[in-house]
Amino acid sequence: MYIGPHRASRRQQVQYRFLGPEIRMRNVLAGDRLPSHEGITGGNRTRDPWDYDDAASYLKYGLCQIELDRREAIADVYDQTNAISEGSLPDVWAPLREFAANLVPHLKFEKIDTSNRQRVQCLWSVLGTDSPPIDIDDLSSGEKSVIQLFFPLVEHRVRALLRKLKGEDESGATPVCALIDEPELHLHPNLQAKILGYLRTLSVKENAQFIIATHSPTIVENANSNELYLLRPASLVSPGENQLIRVATDDQKLELLRDVFGTTANLTALRPILVVEGRLRDMDARRAADARIYPFLSEEFSRISILASGGKAECTTLVQSLNKLLKEFSSAIGAHALLDRDLQESEPAEPTIHLLPVSMVENLLVEPSVLWEATTLVHHKMSLKDQSQVETAVNKILEDMEQVEIDRRVKAAIGATTFRLSDPVSSAQSQLKEHTTSLERILSECSLAAIVDNCQKTVENIKAQGRRADFFHGKAILDEFYRRYMQATGMSKEIFIYECARVASTTPRVRNFVEDFLTKIGVRSAVDSSTEDSDGQLDSSAVRLVS
Repeated sequence: MYIGPHRASRRQQVQYRFLGPEIRMRNVLAGDRLPSHEGITGGNRTRDPWDYDDAASYLKYGLCQIELDRREAIADVYDQTNAISEGSLPDVWAPLREFAANLVPHLKFEKIDTSNRQRVQCLWSVLGTDSPPIDIDDLSSGEKSVIQLFFPLVEHRVRALLRKLKGEDESGATPVCALIDEPELHLHPNLQAKILGYLRTLSVKENAQFIIATHSPTIVENANSNELYLLRPASLVSPGENQLIRVATDDQKLELLRDVFGTTANLTALRPILVVEGRLRDMDARRAADARIYPFLSEEFSRISILASGGKAECTTLVQSLNKLLKEFSSAIGAHALLDRDLQESEPAEPTIHLLPVSMVENLLVEPSVLWEATTLVHHKMSLKDQSQVETAVNKILEDMEQVEIDRRVKAAIGATTFRLSDPVSSAQSQLKEHTTSLERILSECSLAAIVDNCQKTVENIKAQGRRADFFHGKAILDEFYRRYMQATGMSKEIFIYECARVASTTPRVRNFVEDFLTKIGVRSAVDSSTEDSDGQLDSSAVRLVS
């Protein structure tokens, strides 16, 4: 069956006299041509994905005809028995009410109202209001779209109850296997999650199996280990290897994957993974997180799954865990870390750990031309009137930060010390004395003076080379520039930084950095050779089975 894109269906004025010929929505949606039907606007035309699809316009007629069949069946039962005891007949509309309770719980199907034969209505109540029931035509386009999407399943169950009501033999009832492609289209995340629960309910209560192909992180995150399968692109598996693979053998393993990857979608996307410094909670805060800055520097970073994982040690550990787990899914993708250089001079020994060419990612943005162009929209509110004044302002900030930079390097050279009592506890005093002596040795007047002198020389050397904007604290530089010259303009700090990153993406320095880095980790070749989906997005299909 082909259910077209989410579009508002035509309003239909159903007249009782036109309800004769049977309309089954399953047949309408399975056909490539809409049948002619007196009273229905838009019939007798070819269906295709590129034109307006009027199939949904038959839904109201289909519902009304089911009501006629129900009444005829009840009349036949009464004619045969001359009496109908309470509760003896199946509720034909129970599947539709159950559907509404699961997927559109603010709505309740009331009845098919034939009191006006010139205007038969399919009435729904909006729960929590005193409003009278409304016709299905008066529901929102999204509500009608959800009903249309799942009505073939509802209709199948309703027809089964109709046959039971008529006393027909149900021994030959066929089981259902429904394949649904991207049910999340045009549905908000909460409704996407409800879809999975609804299909679970049907699979348990009915003789049915559902296979869903989805790109929705919401649906992926709500699946359990028995339901979640991954359809890998052919380019990421060995010849003859099954592209379909179960993501986890049990729920405990699935939770482990979610903890390591952040979300299951980061794994099922089967894209290269880049780990950067920063906290996941920063992604939801009003601050410019590193993981968000990189996609502004190059659109190619948006084709990589970027994870924030705390400090350097945490990032390194995460990359090792990711690469171990990724081997189970494909040897063609891997995880790398791109970390702030900070004060480190030597390169990491691990081939999957990389350092920025500058102190931190914000240092790539500290260029007068970048700062001036990034603030174009608020130039009239700034005290700086041209690029040369921006350059002067940046130099003044860098001069004011020289002592701060020396202090930063001194603190890094001394490092952090922690005292932890060890066994035997009875020697606590001697342990504390030994730790204090060691700390005093490090902070002795002579040692501290040597560390400070060395840091001063390093800062002077950086200044002499004209590299203060590269190796001073980049976040502090931008924060100070914003505080002095941008705060009064009304532009938020995070927008200011993202604008700087967007402008910096056009500079030769950033373009060369991005190209060199992505080539080094093999992402460029991976991107070029990966199979794109039908929407032109680099992604793999997450396939779920509910049975």
